[in-house]
Amino acid sequence: MTARLKLFTSTGFLLVAAAAGAAGIANAARAAMAAAGAGQTAMPDASRGADVAWAHHHSKAAAHARSENSAASAGGMASADSTTHSRRTSGSEASSSSSVEASGQGQGRLSNSRSLTEADNGGTAPQAHPELPESDPSWQARFAWGLYYSKLSVAAAEYAAGSWTYDRSSRSGIPVQMLRAEELLEASMDAPEAQRRPKVAERALRLYYHAKWLAERNHATAAEWRYREASTLARQSRRNVLAAHALGRLGYFLMHWRRPDEAREVLLESQRVSSKSNPLAPYLYGLLERQSAGSDAQRLVAAEEMIIHAGEQPSEDLEVERQMMVLEIDYWRKAELSAAGCPATADAAHIVICFLGHLFFPTAEQATINE
Repeated sequence: MTARLKLFTSTGFLLVAAAAGAAGIANAARAAMAAAGAGQTAMPDASRGADVAWAHHHSKAAAHARSENSAASAGGMASADSTTHSRRTSGSEASSSSSVEASGQGQGRLSNSRSLTEADNGGTAPQAHPELPESDPSWQARFAWGLYYSKLSVAAAEYAAGSWTYDRSSRSGIPVQMLRAEELLEASMDAPEAQRRPKVAERALRLYYHAKWLAERNHATAAEWRYREASTLARQSRRNVLAAHALGRLGYFLMHWRRPDEAREVLLESQRVSSKSNPLAPYLYGLLERQSAGSDAQRLVAAEEMIIHAGEQPSEDLEVERQMMVLEIDYWRKAELSAAGCPATADAAHIVICFLGHLFFPTAEQATINE
């Protein structure tokens, strides 16, 4: 959108707001910036979220000394990105996840260079076959082969995922190898009581990565079921941080799939499950609230506070976007107080809207001076 078009669009919406009786620059500029502010799609690197969640029960030293043979070595959470927003009420829709190449239709595709060495997809070093034969009926053998097939599944590009089949649990299609892995991982329930909880937690983590793989390719139904199931299993094994991360990432994808009401519920649940090491959920919830605040200034401020205090995000690009948004929020808060703050930005559209806002909706102090 050109600067001239932004100016005309912004001015038009500003006048509409004036006719509607909007009060103050914050509310007057809201509709204009929603139309004039075009979001920029980011492609963040793999995040650290799931890794942090998995290591939550261990010391920091143990977290950094992850074994290649443990589920803790299964890399970071799917990276999330969101649309960069102009002014406080620009669209709060998240864009496609990292580790994908967007096609013309917005379908995610893994890069052809991806391999089993890529930790962000839940894989580790190239996998050797489990020591126990696949024909062994013991729970240990079934679980080991489940891990093996799971890591192969999430390391594969979609075109190399093999045959697909119908999954009755999620009522959707998934790769045969992935479904086979999930069936074998159910052996965690047959483990002795002393080992059951950590094995169930590993199963939850593998389901999390299956969900990530499917969600990045927009297999929404299959991914959603697995995110929810991963959260349930994580809670059963007392891994609440991992459970919260699974819901937080589901909330991100629900935003991407244009299901904001469901995303709001899931993100609230994520924060209820665990607020520790969970910066993504409050940030995304703040974006949704910011978009829905309308003329409710109190709700708008609360949403902005959530964004400001959400903490460092699980991907570099997402954190950069949050910091840019924090600067933008700070700009508008200062600009509301005085027109002298209007030039304090490189965005010409913001400057124009700021001055027009003060022209049509002077602050109480300015109104007194004018009188």
